[in-house]
Amino acid sequence: MDTVVTPVRGPRWTQKRFVDMLVDCYGPSSRGPIDIAAVAGHVGVTPATVRRWLHNDRGAPSRVRAHLPRRRLTQIQRASEDVEERNEGRYRYALSAIGLIEAGQILPPWREQNWLDAHTVAVVEIHDKPWHQVVVTKGNHRAVAALRRRASILQSEVVPNRFYADALAHHVMVRQQHWRVHPAKSQLAIGRTQVWMADAPAADLKTFALPAASGDAPSLP
Repeated sequence: MDTVVTPVRGPRWTQKRFVDMLVDCYGPSSRGPIDIAAVAGHVGVTPATVRRWLHNDRGAPSRVRAHLPRRRLTQIQRASEDVEERNEGRYRYALSAIGLIEAGQILPPWREQNWLDAHTVAVVEIHDKPWHQVVVTKGNHRAVAALRRRASILQSEVVPNRFYADALAHHVMVRQQHWRVHPAKSQLAIGRTQVWMADAPAADLKTFALPAASGDAPSLP
C-alpha cells in the first residue's frame, strides 16, 4: 500500500529567494519588513543570527546563494519536529486503515465521523500569496465555497474515503518537500504544513492517485 514518492529537485536558494520567502511567510514587524524575532523563535537561534543570514555584501541578491546552513533552511521550511512527526503518524494510520478497509474490517468511529464517505483532494493557489497548497475536503457545497474564498482551485481528485485523501495529500508533500514553506499563523491560518512555492514543478494529483481511488468520479466544479 505504501507508495515510494521521489521528491522533485529543489530550487536554487539565492539570497533573493530566501529573503522573499521570509517576507511572505512572516510579514513585517515594527522594525522592518521581516518579523526577525518570529523567524529566530521558530528555528531556535538568536535574532542576530537571522540578521546575519539576511545581510548581503556579496553582490546581486538574485545571484548570490543564501547565507544560512542547509539544515537551518530546512527548519524554516517545516513545522516543529513534533508537528512533523504527528503528520507522519497520521499518514501511517491512513495506510493501516486502508488495509483494514480492504480486508473488510471497519471501525465504528470511522462511520460516525463520516471518514468512509468520499473526500476530495485539491491543489489550490492561495489568494495574494505565491503559494500552492494541497487540501483535503468533503467536497460539499459549503466546503468548496469556503475553500474558494481563500484560494483558487487548480485541480482536484475524488477518492473513496478520508484515509485515501490523507495518503494522497502526504504523497504530494513528499514530492514537493524541497519547495515547502511554513508560513506564520498570521500569514496563513489553515494548512501551514501543506504549502509550497508556486514556482515549483506542478504536482499532478493523477500521478499520485492510489489504485483503488482511480475512477470516473467528478472533480470540483
